[in-house]
Amino acid sequence: MYLANKPSLRKATADDIAQILEIESKATPAPWTQDGFSKELSKPYSHFLVLTDDETDSMVLGYIVFWILKDECEIFNLAVHLEYRGLGYAKIMLRKALDMALHANVKNIVLDVRKGNDAAISLYQSLE
Repeated sequence: MYLANKPSLRKATADDIAQILEIESKATPAPWTQDGFSKELSKPYSHFLVLTDDETDSMVLGYIVFWILKDECEIFNLAVHLEYRGLGYAKIMLRKALDMALHANVKNIVLDVRKGNDAAISLYQSLE
């Protein structure tokens, strides 16, 4: 599927959780729960961003959850809606996370990835 406008990133809100859960349930064999995502919204060190269609800002295309604590950034969750994969949206979100980490002067960036998740591994390697 193609979007007429370039998507945009913003902070996730409680209103986004239902769409995020739908994406999460189809994207991973061990999905996060509603409670897990909701807790990330209130942690001061957690950065929880959604990629939306820029025109209406109502459709969540993907999301990323990462922490910046002291001099380390850890990326915990990154997913793109199945219909919008292969369009570079995961790379947009990952680059934003890395940019925020660099601006926070982190010294280490940790990427959690499930063994056998070849798409994630390829994405991370493409940014080297």
